Amino acid sequence: MSLLIIMQVEVISKGLFSLIVDEGRKGKQRQGFSQSGPMDTIAFYWANFLAHNEDNTPCLEIMGNMSLRFSEACVIAATGRQVKLKVNGSEQPVYRTTFVEKNDIVDVSSECLGCKVYLSILGQWQVSKSAGSACTVVRESLGGIHRNGQVLQDSDVIEIVSIAELNFKNLNLRQLPVEKRFNYQSNTPFKVIKGYQEAFFSDVCKRIFTNSIYTVSPSIDRMGYRLTGEGVASSLSTMRSEAIHIGAIQVPPDGQPIIMMRDRQTLGGYPKLGCLNPLDVSRLAQQVPGEQISFVFQDNEEARASVLLFQRQLHQLKRELA
Repeated sequence: MSLLIIMQVEVISKGLFSLIVDEGRKGKQRQGFSQSGPMDTIAFYWANFLAHNEDNTPCLEIMGNMSLRFSEACVIAATGRQVKLKVNGSEQPVYRTTFVEKNDIVDVSSECLGCKVYLSILGQWQVSKSAGSACTVVRESLGGIHRNGQVLQDSDVIEIVSIAELNFKNLNLRQLPVEKRFNYQSNTPFKVIKGYQEAFFSDVCKRIFTNSIYTVSPSIDRMGYRLTGEGVASSLSTMRSEAIHIGAIQVPPDGQPIIMMRDRQTLGGYPKLGCLNPLDVSRLAQQVPGEQISFVFQDNEEARASVLLFQRQLHQLKRELA
């Protein structure tokens, strides 16, 4: 019988904004819960795969420089935009299975302040679930190790169960080549699938939207990204609140688009120009205030094909690296 041990991961420095995420609360919007989940789902899934975890294992979503101390030897992986990983002050490769020893201190950050990085730790996370998920949602006071929606704080301790006899260094070292990593650059237009309310935006407004450059404003969070640039107006002056999908582009009366993200409210009453291609939601999540982006409309079937092709390539790549 294998001996289970409980590893303690102590937060030495919490960074700017760090919390626990998993795949989120699927199918719970009708009950009033936000979808939650990782802002950058692609980096999240790669982190868990490279650390030999199951897909929906919780991991850390980190902004700023987070420092952790591990009470036992374990396996970790760090992913995200311009992610940096150090163990005891020594820089380590990222997007790779990484082995740490007992009492090691791990630092995780991004070279681009404000970007999200993900740290996966092999094992069974002892984090309570609320509404089927371990995700922390601050505005709903839900989740987290204190069960009140609080982000991680200095001196917090995360407990993770692992098998004492497991020789971590016998695990297959998985590494994602640089050329296979997701491209987070903003110079490629973000693809938008038109929604049924796009008919309430004139052709002129839609041309303004696709021919303009928008700036990511400081008013961004896990709920939504507000952009600044050329305003677009809708002829729809009043409407009933309705469910909001991830990536939905709402246009309030000031004409400045707001793109809804993981912790968005369940209902909204602003007209929607369309919705981001799911692949571009992760890319947008890694943009920071001051960066500029543009948009192009994409046919529904073309968007569906691009997502299916990406998923097929992702699964094939995982098989090759496993």
